[in-house]
Amino acid sequence: MIADTDRQPAGRLVAARLLPENPPLIGAVTRRILLRVTAVLAATWLAGALLVTVGGPRGQVVGAGLLVPGGGFLSHGHWPMTAVAIAALGISVLIWWMIGAAVLPVAVWIAAILLPLHHDHLHPAGWAAPQVVAACLVPGTVALFLALHLVRHRVQRRRAVALNTELRSVRFLETALPSREVLPVAEATEDDLAHLRFALDLALQPLAEFAGFDERDQFREAALRYQLCILGYALSVYRYTHTPSFSGYLTEAQHRAITKVGDRRVWGYWALENAWGRMSLGRDPVDNGDNVMLTGWQGAAVGMFETLEDDRFSRPGALRYTWSETEHYDHDFGALAGSIARNMERSPYTLFSCEPRWIYPVCNIFGANTLLMHDRLHGSSYFADLRDDIGRAYREEFHRPDGRMIGVRSETLGLSWHLWSDAGVQMPTTYWMHSFMPDLALRSWWLMRETMIRHDGERFLLPPTPANRCDAGSYAFGGQSFGQVFLAMAAREVGDEEVAASALRYVDDTETVLRSGGAARYAGLSTQGNLYSLMARFGRRSGMRDLIGFGMPDAWRQGPRIAAAAYPEVLVARAVSDGAALDAVLYPGAGPVRANLALDRLVPDRLYTASGATEATIRADATGRAVITVEVGARTPVRVEPRP
Repeated sequence: MIADTDRQPAGRLVAARLLPENPPLIGAVTRRILLRVTAVLAATWLAGALLVTVGGPRGQVVGAGLLVPGGGFLSHGHWPMTAVAIAALGISVLIWWMIGAAVLPVAVWIAAILLPLHHDHLHPAGWAAPQVVAACLVPGTVALFLALHLVRHRVQRRRAVALNTELRSVRFLETALPSREVLPVAEATEDDLAHLRFALDLALQPLAEFAGFDERDQFREAALRYQLCILGYALSVYRYTHTPSFSGYLTEAQHRAITKVGDRRVWGYWALENAWGRMSLGRDPVDNGDNVMLTGWQGAAVGMFETLEDDRFSRPGALRYTWSETEHYDHDFGALAGSIARNMERSPYTLFSCEPRWIYPVCNIFGANTLLMHDRLHGSSYFADLRDDIGRAYREEFHRPDGRMIGVRSETLGLSWHLWSDAGVQMPTTYWMHSFMPDLALRSWWLMRETMIRHDGERFLLPPTPANRCDAGSYAFGGQSFGQVFLAMAAREVGDEEVAASALRYVDDTETVLRSGGAARYAGLSTQGNLYSLMARFGRRSGMRDLIGFGMPDAWRQGPRIAAAAYPEVLVARAVSDGAALDAVLYPGAGPVRANLALDRLVPDRLYTASGATEATIRADATGRAVITVEVGARTPVRVEPRP
């Protein structure tokens, strides 16, 4: 486990970005969309009012139904059915938000208009009391919510003014890229390696198998695509902070985690969401106008892999999404980045949808990180061209006046969920945004420390909200461990080791550890929660910022490395090169073992000394490769260096 408390990173002290003290009531883009929605509702309301005024019996029923969902029932005096219709519309909007079924609210409203027409006795009533009530419900509801928003806005503005009095004296250390002249490489403990093996065992199973994954649904947070991408992130973080000079089974594990996303069981949800969300029968999960929940998440995993290993996923057709034996969609890293960039360019918000017509700023952070890595690796300018627009979107359309991130907004209606702005949104914002908008990430963390996190005298705790007590990988409510894992991730990334250590200690003290076949996992956490815990365990200050924004130092990319080792017989706890020599620490994974290690990136035909191996010296072949034999019975240091 890496704490990184004894190394001061390079960087500069910057003044905290102040909160806007006089922000508009509604952002400019959202205001335009709300005005458009208001115009549509007004036209619908006027059409309904006209039918109620001049229409016959059936026309008046339809008119009442246009005034408010279920208004036709109300015109017959069926108040309970009106309540059912309104509730059904609310539930349909919730389902639309959950699985992208944009057609459902429209279908429910149309059904609520048509069903009352089957009433046996239709009598013209004109503007009787039920019709007046129907006419007032929608305008009254809109006025009520606007008033509530105005009150909240004023409260949040006052809070922003108060917070700014403190922020004016705050300075953040914005780390450089890279954050240190020599990036730290830690050594994993035996317990660290046992938890890492949980991820390795998941990844190294056959591509067609999903043993150990949580299979709840493929639409929301517990979906397989998220588990696979987080698996890739966890392996990447370990490799970057502990074994940058080891390829072998770690590369194979990352490769399989990325490739597995092409299984229809993982990405097939998109055919449904595109059909009922965009009324399109197109199945392509990449070449479409939404789905940053796949292109952004997988793009980040691919970018990390290419940073650490090679460009295999940038080759044409390297990412195959298979629907059937005769239908598949072939893409690559460039296609993922291109799709994200096009969708950001065409979206009024710049940020674009996960489920059709619902924008999640956290998912778009993965999209931005994908573009940033593609620019660094391939010389493109996707992120550079969109940087200002992305920053403007986050600051002006997806932040409340008090500095909290707005977690979701409808691109069609402009509406957001007020409650979706708690720590569950702020923590991933802090972690993943640190790579490209460190000013907002650091301010977000400061605001969390000031307004959300409390210390009970023993540990740091999050507010006891439903979101903070939910394991997103299993939808289990009640426990605090999933939230504490995310707290540790964010804290460690920004260098708040006090909070990170407290959060990880809470998980260790609270959760039962299951051990099987040498692998360890927390019993009370989902697969996703266990994988996130690895990211927290193996993270360091500015670790993700360095990985995404800087990548691998030349010494790591060009120096000797372990190219192959047997798994699980040999566990690599540390492997790093200074460009000429290789230092590694090995542990046995299944008892004492005599094993071969394949090395590459040696200087062709050069002699090397091999400390810790059975061979005193080795000679690299013409391709710069060699094999050494090691006896691994406990902690085994190995050093391979050029012979003078």
